Amino acid sequence: MYASVASDSLDWILYLIIGLISIAGLDSLFSLYELFFPMIPWNIGTLTAFAFIGLYCFLGYKGMFQSQILLPDFFLEEMNETPDQIPAKPSPSPQTESQSDTMETTRVSTQLSGFSDEEIEALKEQLLQILETKKPYLNDSISLSDLADELGITDKKLSELLNQYLDTNFYNLINDYRVREVKQKLSEEDSKKYTLLSIAYECGFPSKTSFNRVFKQKTGLSPSQYRKEKIDSN
Repeated sequence: MYASVASDSLDWILYLIIGLISIAGLDSLFSLYELFFPMIPWNIGTLTAFAFIGLYCFLGYKGMFQSQILLPDFFLEEMNETPDQIPAKPSPSPQTESQSDTMETTRVSTQLSGFSDEEIEALKEQLLQILETKKPYLNDSISLSDLADELGITDKKLSELLNQYLDTNFYNLINDYRVREVKQKLSEEDSKKYTLLSIAYECGFPSKTSFNRVFKQKTGLSPSQYRKEKIDSN
């Protein structure tokens, strides 16, 4: 059964039939009246229109209390089911949790498993040197693969290097450097000649929306608030 069709759920049909018959009878009476008696100066059909409006409003009011009329019975039963009737989700055994932890550890440590600690440190230093000197973050379309190519490793290895050894991710790292670049430019004297948006584009932000969102997330202030504070402090 895919609809709730209790007797009170179909009362609206009865109301609709009675209403239509009543309005039709009323309209017929008005028509007969106009045939045998003098014309009334105002439009009698207005009463019929108001009667239709009243019927629609009444049916709409009744319909608000029958919103579940088209819901499946099994769904209604689930809605009325008490929490005691819902089976509890079985908790994993200690052995299962241990196996899951082992699998997770294996999964996240495979990309750089062949690298020694010295090689990992060398990669970190090389990455930071590239960011400081070449400033690839100024390119608004830079990707993880682009930065990995600069390091001479795969994007998966770079992703693991960032996640496991630098406690960050690609977008967070790039945005940190972009915000730092914006702050540096705003501290310069001739920055007043440029709009915030032009500075944002110059520092690698691809859009005004991302610039405002990221900058406030990193500094706690909107770009305009930060600039105002810098001007006031100077």
